[in-house]
Amino acid sequence: MIVATGPVHPVAEEILGEIVVGDWRARLADAEALIVRGDVDVTTDDLDAAPKLRVIGRSGVGVDRVDVEAARARGIPVVVTPGANARAVAEGALTLALALLKRVPELGAAVAARDWEARDRLAIRDARGATLGIVGFGRIGRELADLGRALGMQVLAHDPLVDDATTPLDALFENADVVSLHAPLTPETRALVGPELLSRAKPGLVLVNTARGGLVSSLDDLLAALESGRLGGLGLDVFDEEPPDPAHPLFAHPRVLATPHALGQTVGAREAVFRAMAEGVAAVLRGDVPPNVA
Repeated sequence: MIVATGPVHPVAEEILGEIVVGDWRARLADAEALIVRGDVDVTTDDLDAAPKLRVIGRSGVGVDRVDVEAARARGIPVVVTPGANARAVAEGALTLALALLKRVPELGAAVAARDWEARDRLAIRDARGATLGIVGFGRIGRELADLGRALGMQVLAHDPLVDDATTPLDALFENADVVSLHAPLTPETRALVGPELLSRAKPGLVLVNTARGGLVSSLDDLLAALESGRLGGLGLDVFDEEPPDPAHPLFAHPRVLATPHALGQTVGAREAVFRAMAEGVAAVLRGDVPPNVA
């Protein structure tokens, strides 16, 4: 039996056959494969309840909610899909950044309020000549760097694991006009962006997070940075708790643009992600070595 924690793209069933969706914990005893979607935690107890489990497929690359060490100890590979939606996420991050540089949310509200003077009152900024800081220089970060350079942006990158991304984090925040987060969520990167780093940001910085919500210390800290002027705009596609509390005052701020962890789920990217994941799961089930394992 193949079980999924949430809806799957039809291409996954084309490759794997029937996939049972929903009530996944009740089906673990019979599951040979588990497809993990969304904000679901797969714990040691879940693995103990799945004696037949041979493989876990993750529709994406983040495995912070899967106990990978416990899976490895049981000989269960966790198949991931690096790069399958990298371009889509990079385009989404750039979309948020450009919308905030161009003050699109505020200008849209101005039209609704018949506030035509807003076009003279609001400082609308250019991408060309701006500095783009990228935190996490893997596939997505590199895609975004290429897009930013095509617009005439200067690129700084920080990633302790990448030789050509050596800008110190504090220097990146001090010098960038836009910072986009693309680091994985690990114990070392949790709350990476907090009050101390935000206090060093170049005034008016546009901050974008399409990676993991836990990279930021809290919504309260982001709101304080907006109100102080350290942040000039905030684009969020991810949250530490999903969905977040819509009553939080951050979401009423005119310079905040939020989306529901959706920017990497374009039509093409969804098919590519599920195809890569399903092919990896199928490889394990037939006794082969999958191409990408966490």
